[in-house]
Amino acid sequence: MAMKLVFQSGEHPQFPLPEGSSSIGSAPDADIPLGREGIEPLHCELLSGAHGVRLRVIPGARVLVNERPVDGVIALRGNDVLSLADVKARLVDAVEELPRAPALAGDERSEMNATMVRPVVPKFALRAVSGALFGRSFPLQSILSIGRAEDAGLRIPLDSISRQHARLTPAGNEVLVEDLGSANGTWINGKRITRASASHGDEISFDKERFQLLVPGQPVAAPRRARRVGGARWPWMLAAVLAGAALAAWLIL
Repeated sequence: MAMKLVFQSGEHPQFPLPEGSSSIGSAPDADIPLGREGIEPLHCELLSGAHGVRLRVIPGARVLVNERPVDGVIALRGNDVLSLADVKARLVDAVEELPRAPALAGDERSEMNATMVRPVVPKFALRAVSGALFGRSFPLQSILSIGRAEDAGLRIPLDSISRQHARLTPAGNEVLVEDLGSANGTWINGKRITRASASHGDEISFDKERFQLLVPGQPVAAPRRARRVGGARWPWMLAAVLAGAALAAWLIL
């Protein structure tokens, strides 16, 4: 199974692990260069092969796996978190694109009687960018409940998360985000909301657990401010026009 490293704070782009050895260190020629204080020129290596991924820590280097110090050579599993100085990265499955079906001639298409079944690609996905779920993605195909309760669609088992914290509903090219009376709030791009719309690239937080809303296959857009559902913008536009008119009159006088 192909794996990749996803870096929590963007210190390095996602790195699909090739077969063989991949070096991590502060040296410019490292496969994954991390020029941070506390990282040795050759800090550790990831060994990827038919039997999975192994980590080899260079003697004298400090590496934590799931917050525990390790040394020598150890086997890694999916969702393990590596800590090197202040850099954290999660090992996750590398999702490969499905190959396209070969084009068929007209006669071949007419003779094809079998029903073709295609996998359903979710319109949206939530990618965790902090916390214990960091690096994991969750498809958003229909109404999704978020909370601490066992039956939540996306369960976040933390005391800071309410049992029924929030609800997300896909609606066209946006997602309706509703807070369900949580104690610590639901946020879009740093602004606390009760009911608002989010779109591709926006950051949605439940208390301090941050997720990014993505449309699979599209580049990430810059986060935008939350918009209230049903909120009108014309009063602000009118105020801007009136302010401009007043300034022009003052200049004439």
